[in-house]
Amino acid sequence: MKSLVKNLFVATAIVATFASCNAQAGSSADVQPTKRQLLQQFLNPQDKSDYVPAAFFLHFADKLGDKAAQSHIQYFRATNMDFVKIQYEQVVPVTVKEPADLAKVPVYDQEYWKPQVETIRQIADSLRGEAFILPTVYSPLALIHQSVGRGVSHDDFLKLLTADPALTEQAFANLEKSIENYIAAARQAGADGFYVSSQGGDNKSLAGTTLWKDFVRKYDKKVSEYAYSVSDLTILHVCDYGSSYSDLDSYADYPSTIINPPIHLEGGEVDLRHIAEVFKRPVFGGLDRLGSIAKGSLADAKAEVDRVLQNAPEQFILGADCTVPSETDYGKLRAIIDYAHSWRRTHGTNNN
Repeated sequence: MKSLVKNLFVATAIVATFASCNAQAGSSADVQPTKRQLLQQFLNPQDKSDYVPAAFFLHFADKLGDKAAQSHIQYFRATNMDFVKIQYEQVVPVTVKEPADLAKVPVYDQEYWKPQVETIRQIADSLRGEAFILPTVYSPLALIHQSVGRGVSHDDFLKLLTADPALTEQAFANLEKSIENYIAAARQAGADGFYVSSQGGDNKSLAGTTLWKDFVRKYDKKVSEYAYSVSDLTILHVCDYGSSYSDLDSYADYPSTIINPPIHLEGGEVDLRHIAEVFKRPVFGGLDRLGSIAKGSLADAKAEVDRVLQNAPEQFILGADCTVPSETDYGKLRAIIDYAHSWRRTHGTNNN
């Protein structure tokens, strides 16, 4: 309910903003709305526009700094996507080798996040007037994985985190507060909102375990709540971690403006209309990140877009279930995005 109320409040403000922008621009047919204005209009539940927003994400060779900022800017312009999603690339150091080391996991302050935040600032300074700026936010579980480091088996990871529940909770609480510090600093640097990634609830990770129920979900949800409380636009990304989910309905109490679900459930595909009904917010996604958008022909990709949009809810943003491979051709992504933008006009439907 809180999510719906906030969406309606935001939508009211959006209508006024969009009208003001149009009035300032005049009535000339040559004036094109910015991506920011188009997404504002899309988020208004009273709007019946046939425009389908679209966006895809990938990782760049340069992770932080000037070159990373330029890579994001060039990619946004090259693909014609509808908002700017900034990749999270700052990794916390390894501090945990055994259960007692969980006591060493600190609260990382805003100063710690400066490399990531300065990259966000540069991108926001260049593009905020054109599009919404949404940095990625990782979960406390993802930061725990970074604290443990690579090469630790799943079973050993579980043993480490279940040996001393009090220390485990302390570590999760500290990392959740660290993420709040990152979010606050990113807002000050020009971020409009956040792409909040939830991890660990898939069937091959932690779903059904005591660890998930007692710690992971609790602090995972707190991140979404904080991001939603301090920004106007958040996307909840439920990450499949290379696995699948039994169902996604239990995530409906995570607040966000938009939901980006995985596309596979245990035994079948996600029903995008069902997701819209349960979450009561616009849905983003629909395409397999490793499917036709990455390795098929453009004709294959357009056929897949046709299939997805024919079955999509009314308020829908075309995208993938996660980041596409970094070598994916920008021109192909541009063609898919442009195809989506006009799809309801060219196919004679607005899904009403």
